[in-house]
Amino acid sequence: MASVLLAGMATQATFAQESGEKKADYPYVFVGVQGGGQVTFTNYDAKKLITPIGAVSVGGMFTPVVGARLHVSGINEKGGLKSLGKTYDYKFVTSNIDLMFNLCNAFAPKKHHVLNAYLLGGVGLGYAWDNDDLNGMANTAAENNLNLRWDDDRLVHNFRVGMQLDAEVSRVVGINLEVTANNLHDRFNSKLNGKGDWQLQALLGVNFKIGRGRAEKPSEPAPLPPAPAPAPKPEPKPEPKPEPKPEPKPVVRQLAETKTEVFFTIGSSAVRDTEEGKLRDFAQWMKNHPTAKAEVMGYADAGTGNAEINRNISEKRAARVVKILVEKYGIDASRLTSGFKGDTVQPFKDNDSNRVVIGVAKEQ
Repeated sequence: MASVLLAGMATQATFAQESGEKKADYPYVFVGVQGGGQVTFTNYDAKKLITPIGAVSVGGMFTPVVGARLHVSGINEKGGLKSLGKTYDYKFVTSNIDLMFNLCNAFAPKKHHVLNAYLLGGVGLGYAWDNDDLNGMANTAAENNLNLRWDDDRLVHNFRVGMQLDAEVSRVVGINLEVTANNLHDRFNSKLNGKGDWQLQALLGVNFKIGRGRAEKPSEPAPLPPAPAPAPKPEPKPEPKPEPKPEPKPVVRQLAETKTEVFFTIGSSAVRDTEEGKLRDFAQWMKNHPTAKAEVMGYADAGTGNAEINRNISEKRAARVVKILVEKYGIDASRLTSGFKGDTVQPFKDNDSNRVVIGVAKEQ
């Protein structure tokens, strides 16, 4: 990394600077710390795999456009087993050497930018360890892609591309927001899918810029020539009569409406605790809009069951939602209409998401 920094700084002397301030700004070294989250995508609910991570970096900008850094991030990581409905934890550290390309200085070199956008790209190594969670679940899991899971640790490649926005707080301090996509070996999360594992990192941090000189004062501008004598004022013209103001247009009242989607498990019409909060919010909205009426429609997924079973289960789901709104949350039954579609209508592309009741309320 030191040789990369020295080589880049040596090339800075040949870079044509357009302003005195940029001459004082480059080259410089920076040290950064960041915190945020990551998710490694696999055949599992990505929202349940988000983990907090931290990062440190050291690098330098050799010219207003080109720089490099050593970036180290970690340490928490998760994977998921769909057959068990569980996640497993392990640890990781990723070390990367990244090139940095300042897009703002590349396309507008004469301006001083308070906000800079950097394109990032680099290579490195990812190291993972502490895989006890997965090894303890593997014997009871139905997945058939765990046969090459690792035991003690695993060292893999890491290819990175991303973007960083850096806001200049002062000449030596900047706050940055960074998003990167990282490609690691297929065995990184112990699940073989025939392609590399993708990890998304989102980080917020601060950079401390070392060795940045003071801005050179621009030369004094030449004195302006004396102003010409004012031209004689023209004779005042009679003011035109004001045109009559147009009649104000009538205000069209916008009728408020809201929508809720309550999802069910396969073959069930029971409303789960995680979904009932949606009905509570839906009922509160109707209480806040006393003229509103709602339609409650039940559905079933076409991927399971048959037409008769799916028709019956969609009817039960709609009836259950109406019952909760009336008996638990006090909505007058006359304000509700309900129906069911079975599997004849699929409101979502994803099969499992069609196990749903959709409620739409509109002001009258």
